[in-house]
Amino acid sequence: MTFNVFAKDHRGKRTLAILIVLAACFFLSAMPVEAQMGPDYWVVQGVASDDTLNIRSGPGTINRVVARAPNGAVFRNLGCRGEGSERWCHVETPDGRIDGWASGRYLQESGAPNTASHSGNNDVPELHLRNTGEMEVRFAAGCTALYNPSGRRITAGSSCSGAQLSAAHDAIESYMRENGGNGNASDASSGETVALKGTGTIIGGARLSGSIIGKGIGNYALLMTGEGLVCTAGLQHAPGTVASELASLHCSNGAHGVVTVKEHSSGYIANFSLTQGDSGWVIFERS
Repeated sequence: MTFNVFAKDHRGKRTLAILIVLAACFFLSAMPVEAQMGPDYWVVQGVASDDTLNIRSGPGTINRVVARAPNGAVFRNLGCRGEGSERWCHVETPDGRIDGWASGRYLQESGAPNTASHSGNNDVPELHLRNTGEMEVRFAAGCTALYNPSGRRITAGSSCSGAQLSAAHDAIESYMRENGGNGNASDASSGETVALKGTGTIIGGARLSGSIIGKGIGNYALLMTGEGLVCTAGLQHAPGTVASELASLHCSNGAHGVVTVKEHSSGYIANFSLTQGDSGWVIFERS
């Protein structure tokens, strides 16, 4: 005989089963839903023409802004959840470099982005905060511009157009206004003034020229260039004030890695390695 919890002669078990199902439904409905539901991609819509949508580190306005996106920016959908009366969605740029949370009221269903058409006004700036306090503005077309914590541009890739640099500047100013900054680099904290030049090489590849410039703790920039490649890193200390310093390195071709700056017999040396296997050095003479 087959056992059936819904049989009439098992009313107690039937009632128990129904209560279990109802309790499970209530419990699941109370849990935050973060699984990917809905479209594969969102497009930003409904933001004022002179404003951008905040991408935050978590769902809710109490979380810090990690990026900003104007109308038309396309993001991958990683799932949405309710926070109070609002819906927040976990989103990621199509290249996977930036992810965060955005208010669902400004997101509409979209198809996959057309990676072949990133130019002009369709080339959307993405603002990324480094743990050094520097701000990096990236464009899908390849342009990358780096700004110090005071809002002054440190460097920009050779592929950056005037329109892209203008859009990057506007993104930085908008971010700093919202977060209490003023965009004026003259208020950098006190510290040693550095202006070093150097030369080096990528092992088995291009010759490099380099510079370390800046003033103020946390406001030193390392720049290395060669054959159209631009790599940058932010340093917290002037060379020679600490035994060595390790920093993240980012290049205009999308490569990234780490660089170590320390003393050398003729000055200072920056040894670097990138995730795709390239490595090398730049030697800076003492000023």
